[in-house]
Amino acid sequence: MRLDRSLVAGLAGALLAFAVPAMAQSWDTYSYPAAGFAVQFPTPPAVERGAWRTNAGLSVPSAIYAARLDRVDYVVTIADFSGTALDKDAAIADASKVLVKDGQVMVDVEARISTEYGRELSIAHKDGAMAIVAAFFIKQKLYVLEGRAPGPDAKASSASLIHFQQSLQFIE
Repeated sequence: MRLDRSLVAGLAGALLAFAVPAMAQSWDTYSYPAAGFAVQFPTPPAVERGAWRTNAGLSVPSAIYAARLDRVDYVVTIADFSGTALDKDAAIADASKVLVKDGQVMVDVEARISTEYGRELSIAHKDGAMAIVAAFFIKQKLYVLEGRAPGPDAKASSASLIHFQQSLQFIE
């Protein structure tokens, strides 16, 4: 029995259409009320303490929530600027400079989650990697979300990077 190529292609396309939403459904939402946010990760994130260094050299304590799947990194960093005089616009502008250090900005837009405003960037790095990031400054805390896929096939991961970026929520 011979199958028509168009029938086979149509069946393959239909199977793929059902497989993609199934993969997207494997992401789980992780909620951190004490930190004020929730986000979806493809695998359970590790949480560690660290330091965020500004472009000007100031170092502040941070909490880092990170997961990795298929060589793609998904990271939320919360830097605590309590006790500093840094304002929202300066903090977000500085974070943008830190995140773009070894790359070129492809997209830079204002972002909004509920009533909070920030920036979203798409960055092409010199090593072929691609990053999709977001930065918000709320109650003296800088929230930096970064999804980064390695080169040379970084574009193949763009859907998961966007999924990660768009899943960020601020909670109380």
